[in-house]
Amino acid sequence: MENVIRFYETVDEEQRFKRNSRRVEFITSIHALEPLIHKSSKLLELGAGTGSYSFHYAEKGLEVTAIDVTPGNIEKINAKKADFPHIQLDAVLGDATDLSAYTSESFDVVLCLGPYYHIVDEEARKSLIQESLRVLHPGGILAIAYINKYSVVPMLVKKMPQFIQEGTIRKVMHDGSISGGDPEAFWTDSYYTTPDELEAYMCQFHINTLDHLGTDGLSHTISDEVDELSDDQFQTYMKYHLETCREPSILGISTHGLYICRKSAGGTHEINDEHQP
Repeated sequence: MENVIRFYETVDEEQRFKRNSRRVEFITSIHALEPLIHKSSKLLELGAGTGSYSFHYAEKGLEVTAIDVTPGNIEKINAKKADFPHIQLDAVLGDATDLSAYTSESFDVVLCLGPYYHIVDEEARKSLIQESLRVLHPGGILAIAYINKYSVVPMLVKKMPQFIQEGTIRKVMHDGSISGGDPEAFWTDSYYTTPDELEAYMCQFHINTLDHLGTDGLSHTISDEVDELSDDQFQTYMKYHLETCREPSILGISTHGLYICRKSAGGTHEINDEHQP
């Protein structure tokens, strides 16, 4: 976790969705979540960064709690809140794997759009999902973003070919994780999975799958080309992307995947013993 905090203290997370190639992920995630989130919902965002999603939903009238482990990110959210005096947005420094400050069944929606792919410890990832489900009302919505391991090598070829080496590829494809201090690391602490692995993993919890899509397709890998599109071309590209983001072959190569589920009515956050992977 310290590697992740150090990384995000030095990165300008405010710029994340400024480029069209990165906006694809934001636009697509909102598009998928919009029909599922009621305007009177209480929403918890884990790993909120500088609050792009939190501000979006707070401006729509939701009561939002944003949690992030990086102090600088929380400071930026609180500084921006001054420009939005009418919203209900509480920004809190905290660890997404420990939500003990919140009572069970106290939120309608939990967005986990970053922590899952930064947790390299398996038990901590399980705690993340269990805690997310614990604080959800039965029938509540949980959205989890993950990084698809199949997308990583093409991205490295395009952007960081110096990491096309056996050690890096082995850690991504077989180990599934890289720690920020590893010589093979091209990023900070990160965990990689596949769409099928993610679905199989979630079967152990008391949830019902609602949606599963690739939120950015190839746009992260071909970011320069997407950024060079005209406004009209970008809108045409987005129309294509939204029409195809659930196509299995595109989900299978998308950099970011989004899995959306509903907490089973009467279900708990405990493990479903009949479906452990």
